[in-house]
Amino acid sequence: MKKVNKIILINLILILLLAPLASDLLFLLGLPNQYQIIEGNEQELEVNLPFMVSVSSQQEGSLTVNGREITTQGLDVNLTKPLALQASSVGRYNLKFKLFGIIPLQRMIVNVMPEVKVIPGGQAIGVNLRSDGIMVVKDSFVEQEDGTKVYPAQKAGIQVGDSLLEMNGVEIKSKHHLARLIHQSGQQDEKLEFKIKRRDQSIVTKEARPVKDKSGYYMLGIYVDDGASGVGTMSFYEAEGGYYGALGHMITEDSSKLKIDVGEGEIVRANISGINQSSQGIPGEKLGTFLGKQDILGDIMLNNEFGIYGRLSIQPEHPHFEKPIPIASAFEIEEGPAKMYTVIEGGEIEEFEVEIEKVMRQYQPSEKGLVIRIVDQELLKESGGIVQGMSGSPIVQDGKLAGAVTHVFLNDSTRGYGILAQWMVMQTQNLRNKNTEEFAS
Repeated sequence: MKKVNKIILINLILILLLAPLASDLLFLLGLPNQYQIIEGNEQELEVNLPFMVSVSSQQEGSLTVNGREITTQGLDVNLTKPLALQASSVGRYNLKFKLFGIIPLQRMIVNVMPEVKVIPGGQAIGVNLRSDGIMVVKDSFVEQEDGTKVYPAQKAGIQVGDSLLEMNGVEIKSKHHLARLIHQSGQQDEKLEFKIKRRDQSIVTKEARPVKDKSGYYMLGIYVDDGASGVGTMSFYEAEGGYYGALGHMITEDSSKLKIDVGEGEIVRANISGINQSSQGIPGEKLGTFLGKQDILGDIMLNNEFGIYGRLSIQPEHPHFEKPIPIASAFEIEEGPAKMYTVIEGGEIEEFEVEIEKVMRQYQPSEKGLVIRIVDQELLKESGGIVQGMSGSPIVQDGKLAGAVTHVFLNDSTRGYGILAQWMVMQTQNLRNKNTEEFAS
């Protein structure tokens, strides 16, 4: 009897010692801290561990695991088999995993998102983005008549990444406007007081005194920029509400590669006049033209690592999709054939064959979720593969929007990365919710 009790005690001690390791092992082998599923869809998690665990939730609702509803009491789950999660209503569930129903192993938050249907894009767009304030993109100096180099901006504490919002109480409208204000104040021997937004979004005030350079102009010794423009591709838009996503990656200032905070911006219709082909180590590009106000499609409200987002004022027609289609989750996308939609001449959206070579089973928003390869011979002949301006081109597989093209591999222009559509759609959902809350308040 004593021997049996001793064995039980040793086993309990081993279990207690191994419990923290089991939690790390569960995470590494496929059980994430957070997970997102779409309302009504069944999604599987592959864990493959020789554990029988108890799963419970504080939230009673409609979430099931392997066909059984999770309760506060918990249910036993065999981790040697995939976990099939499904929910019939939107919500948030905080799941607890326990070994033998006693020892805590892991917590997992399951977010059940509503099923969203969108119309894939493919339209060539011109992007005009003006920054919120004038961006300081590089330090410099002012060389005076005697050859002395001085650094008035650095001395004042103005930093690369700062956005200059106001000078002496006057809103700065452009980099050229800033240059005029600095010169005029210098001629009048005025000290400059800047209202500045820092990269952490805090607002500070700095004082500087402009210095006359050897050409007779008053300067501060900084390089600045006030926005960016270029050609890209729309990824999708909503039939109701008109929210859209495009590019699939952040717009940055050319020289500093700093994010451009949105001040104002719009997307406009673009016409593709030609393509400079990709070659080894050199990405090609679409050659596009776009005009102004009469061709505006919508505004730009958000610029982040997942692309640009806003609301359409004109809803474009699509030759390949009359009705919206669902979004594919990372666990529905398969390695294999898919379709890409983009413009290579004029304004006509064309359909091209691509191969999805790799799918990253992402549990949280991240940029590079797909590796794709262009296999369409016509597109390879015209462009040599993925080129600048294709960013945002939608990828559709089995009637669902899987993702959008983002980057080309420099050593192989036929291959590149894509972002998962579910992360892009999350941005438009957040925009809609934010606008609804602002309207209600």
